[in-house]
Amino acid sequence: MSNPTHRRWVVALGLLLAPTLAFGSGFALFEHGARGVAMGGAFGAIADDATAGYYNPAGLAFQEGSEAIAGAYFISFDSKFRGDNPFPGQGYRGTQEDQIFYPLHTHATGPIAKNLRWGFSLTTPFGLGTWWPNEFAGKFLSKRIDLKVFNFNPNLAIRLSDHIAVAVGADYFMSQVDLTKSVGVINPYTQQVVEVGQVHMYNDWNGSWGYNAGVLVKFAGGVSAGLTYRSRVKITYDAEASFVQFPSGNSDFDQVVATLIPFDRNVPGETEINFPAEIRFGFAWQGEKLSLAADVVNMGWDSFQDLPIILEGYPLLSSVRPEDFKDTFTYRVGAEYKASPTWAFQLGWLFDESPMPTYIVSPLLPDADRTGISVGASYKLSDKISVAVGFLHLMFEERSTEGQNIDNFNGTYKQSVELLGVSMGYRF
Repeated sequence: MSNPTHRRWVVALGLLLAPTLAFGSGFALFEHGARGVAMGGAFGAIADDATAGYYNPAGLAFQEGSEAIAGAYFISFDSKFRGDNPFPGQGYRGTQEDQIFYPLHTHATGPIAKNLRWGFSLTTPFGLGTWWPNEFAGKFLSKRIDLKVFNFNPNLAIRLSDHIAVAVGADYFMSQVDLTKSVGVINPYTQQVVEVGQVHMYNDWNGSWGYNAGVLVKFAGGVSAGLTYRSRVKITYDAEASFVQFPSGNSDFDQVVATLIPFDRNVPGETEINFPAEIRFGFAWQGEKLSLAADVVNMGWDSFQDLPIILEGYPLLSSVRPEDFKDTFTYRVGAEYKASPTWAFQLGWLFDESPMPTYIVSPLLPDADRTGISVGASYKLSDKISVAVGFLHLMFEERSTEGQNIDNFNGTYKQSVELLGVSMGYRF
């Protein structure tokens, strides 16, 4: 076998291995408390319970006593794909496997001294994943990805006057990524892509620090305004890639492939992700029974411009993939009606922009602009115990690659997501 032929095989392998990870608003989670989510996430200028640790920690300074809130969201989604020419071709259809995710949230707050309070939140600001069937035509781009990110977030909040409070805090991200995809090589005898194996890329937990700050101003007449900032967090992942070979039926071909790909061993690797900064502007009016709120959230996705994938000792399998994400805005409005001293009901709406350029959209992350509607209710079982339930339905716009996909995998994606959340509160 000549060296040029070997090089053609290696180049083909490198191109098929390169698209390893991608992130966007589809992996940014905002579900960190059932009551706030039921209001469309428009909670930055209200922030009157322990979940303020996420929405606006300055709101902790106006609270009394101690409180803890914990819960989870149960998330299911439907994702379908319609192929387009030239590949995988018009008429091709694919559907993701059913999955349910359950990101947790925990918030607590209490007094330190007069006008000074502490807060702590444990949230999952990024996460979820995709899972396509083994026979899916895009299996060389992605079969399954699972991203987990936990944020350990302590805060200090200071009330400067009866009308103004500020807060500062730290964000410590712990993250893990697990990805599986098929490995394909162009068979020079047939000029067809052959599935020669599978690669599983994973890492132990890696972490990094960021910071946050917030301010909340209460005006006369029940009007309030809030501003929160969360910094970028850059995580470097120390990963391993495990390759498994699949017999092709041609032993000579399999032997040559085995000299090119490190099958049956773990290869050290490295990648990094710049998670975006977040700026939240919140406005609210709170009456005796009715409250109205609106938030505008800017996500600094321009931090994610490329994705390096480095496999130690295998430069031909390493790559830097362009991502070219752009900053986005999310618009949120919500209302709450206190029907009685024990019952309150919430309603919300949101619009969330996608940061992904058209040519990056792929089975790895078929992201698109989305609109959401939410409803919820909260109930006080006693002076100390409360429960909140919220439901959010997200409707994604159809997203076509418009024949521009950099992996030459073209078509249209359609998704919808259902989220049901429960939060339990305890005052002490």
